Amino acid sequence: MTGSHLPATREEMLALGWTCMDVVLVTGDAHVDHPSFPAALLGRVLEADGWKVGIVARPDVREPATIAVFGLPRLFFGVTAGALDSMVANYTPLKKRRSDDPYAPEGIAGGRPDRAVTVYCNMIRKVFGKEAFIVAGGLEAGLRKFTHYDFWTDSVRRPLLMDCGANIIVHGMGEGPIREIAKRKAGSTDIANTVKDIAGVVYRVPKREAEPVGGAGLPSAEEVAGDPVAHAKAYRILEENRDKVIWQNCSGMRVIANPGWTPTPKDLDGIYSLPFTREAHPVYKGAIIPALETVRFSVTSHRGCFGGCAFCAIGAHQGKTIVSRSGSSILHEITRISKHEKFRGTINDLGGPTANMYGSECRALKPCRRPSCLWPEQCGKLNANQMPYLELLKAAKKTPGVKHLFVSTGIRMDLALSCEPFLYALAFEHTSGHLKVAPEHISPRVLELMRKPIKNDFKAFLLKHRALSKKAGKEQYVLPYFIAAHPGCTIDDMIELAQFLKLEKIIVEQCQIFTPTPGTISTAMYATGLDPTTLEPVYVEKKPRRKEMQKALILYHLPESRKLIAEALAEK
Repeated sequence: MTGSHLPATREEMLALGWTCMDVVLVTGDAHVDHPSFPAALLGRVLEADGWKVGIVARPDVREPATIAVFGLPRLFFGVTAGALDSMVANYTPLKKRRSDDPYAPEGIAGGRPDRAVTVYCNMIRKVFGKEAFIVAGGLEAGLRKFTHYDFWTDSVRRPLLMDCGANIIVHGMGEGPIREIAKRKAGSTDIANTVKDIAGVVYRVPKREAEPVGGAGLPSAEEVAGDPVAHAKAYRILEENRDKVIWQNCSGMRVIANPGWTPTPKDLDGIYSLPFTREAHPVYKGAIIPALETVRFSVTSHRGCFGGCAFCAIGAHQGKTIVSRSGSSILHEITRISKHEKFRGTINDLGGPTANMYGSECRALKPCRRPSCLWPEQCGKLNANQMPYLELLKAAKKTPGVKHLFVSTGIRMDLALSCEPFLYALAFEHTSGHLKVAPEHISPRVLELMRKPIKNDFKAFLLKHRALSKKAGKEQYVLPYFIAAHPGCTIDDMIELAQFLKLEKIIVEQCQIFTPTPGTISTAMYATGLDPTTLEPVYVEKKPRRKEMQKALILYHLPESRKLIAEALAEK
């Protein structure tokens, strides 16, 4: 099947001479054969191991039979909401229905159900009953593996495995676990017990069974739901013990999560060498998938992030350890891209969750409990040399057929400022008009709660990039991202930020209102009003003025003074 799409229809399956699938992957995204689409990534990995894999994309929830186009798979169903959490995909931070979905054909919203993992699992159960073995995974499933605050209902919900209908969940990066699950499922009928030692697997057992040895127990689901202090403590325990087995009791059962799977550089080299077409499946008849258009010719250089920002779930999902691909693997991928019929010479991005963490590593011999290697200050054991990434950019730019190579994923400004040659290359070669950075705020108090550096790296970086861009003779700008209404943030903090931006003549295109999503310390703060690290109270703006906080950054570039802005906000 090299070079073609994984089957999306029964006709395609039969044309291959198959009578059934080994694995069927169900996703809330469109069927796109690109490594940034989870079902495609997992499907290609399983295909490379010799399994027959089909993808059911965006099944019609009104017709359960649409999930059964391939029949009952021989091994298991793999279920994911897609690249996005379905609630984040479907609702704005003000809980209004979104009008678009970039992972859908033509960007039309409405095809991804709320709580997609649960809906898809229930569809499978309705058609196949207990015969189906269901493995749920992805962001939506993995970040809800234990009791969690649900912003959309303003309530604390049980571990997802207690309610979604899946047999097991895989949290974090799934390629390694899913391969092992397939191998063991093929060789055993007692699969429920066979998979319990696999990295990244979440399963449940009766509470009466012995607690795991050497792990960490969270306060029970009932305690977390009824006591803010227990809720905050549970998050702290979870964050400090990610390298251990963690469990939580709930309604007479015990939900147990093994430590997540960490790939090796060799694993990533193999995964990204698979034959992705970087195209939507022909079943869409040429319909545009907006999310594909923005990443079609982007390249992943590494996984993981050691920034540990309080509002970000990347560390919980991909891990704190940076796992970098080899330079040769990346250059081979760029060479393949250069031969794509739609390639016009521009690599949109070469990076990871934070682009300039490529090649970074920890000098310590074992994991530590620090949530961040950069907060409250940079750890002395961190080797964050920027030169490996700079050398990678230089080599990639020389690939025949490549005219432009940009850094579009965010960069870490504090790391970039430590390397003059990298700053120079960024301004002269790798900025596509706008360079994304994420200062998030300027208030030291808010930045402290966000786990961001409290010194003004943003201003220092801004001045440096402006000077170098001018020297390069280019009109290009820094595009900052800010968060309004983060725990600890007040209207006065947003007005202070607005005044700073006005003074620096920066127009902000995006200011995201903080959305409390499962799996982050910021969400725990929002839900409990406590800082889980210290158990000290934190100010939380929950309803009345969240929108007004965002408007503070919309109004700042108008000629009104601070007084007029404050009056405008007070009237809302």
